[in-house]
Order: sequence, then C-alpha cells, then structure tokens
Amino acid sequence: MNLKNKADIRAFMQAIKGCGGNVFFESPEDKIDLKSVLSQYVFCSIMNNKKLMDSGSIRCENPEDYGKLEQFLE
Repeated sequence: MNLKNKADIRAFMQAIKGCGGNVFFESPEDKIDLKSVLSQYVFCSIMNNKKLMDSGSIRCENPEDYGKLEQFLE
C-alpha cells in the first residue's frame, strides 16, 4: 500500500509505534523498518523524493496492523 500524499507524518509515525509487528517501507532498492528511529529519519528524507516514494510501498508484518494505519494509506 502507498502512503497518502497529504498524510500527517507525525501521526503516521505514532501509529506505527502501536503496531504489533514491524512496518516496512519497501522499494526495489531498499527495505527499511519504520519502527527503527534511524530508519524513520531515512524515510523522512525519502519522502522528499517523489520518484522514490512512488517506487515504494508500506508493508506490515501483521495483517491486523493495516487497520491501525488505514487512514494514512491508499
């Protein structure tokens, strides 16, 4: 699933903390765990690059976690 263009990133990161499993941003080149603070910084820099954001998607380890993030995903 993709992150909505106008998603509140601060709220998105808070919602990830409430997920039971890991949440990943996956692109053809990378896979970063968004529960890691360092990876969150990397993800914030990726967000400024439309091409990278369009090539990647958000994936949850636990299917139930998609419900916690649904307001941020399309």
